[in-house]
Amino acid sequence: MWHVVFAEAGRLPQSRAARSRDDAIRIACELLARSCDVRRILAPTGQLIERAEIEAHYDDGRFPGLRLVKGSSSRLPLGL
Repeated sequence: MWHVVFAEAGRLPQSRAARSRDDAIRIACELLARSCDVRRILAPTGQLIERAEIEAHYDDGRFPGLRLVKGSSSRLPLGL
């Protein structure tokens, strides 16, 4: 399981789970679009995707660095 670590304004850091790297990056981009402070993504292996790489994937709500799978939804429910 992947984890996106983020904080909303005035709140403690939290995380959201994702099943894949692309899903984690997509969630991080959606959180950035909602003005959340995305800190990093933690991989199941313990490796990190840092903020600079996440921002490279984020482009005003578009996700140019993702491998999009045809037929899948482009937005994941965040449960916020």
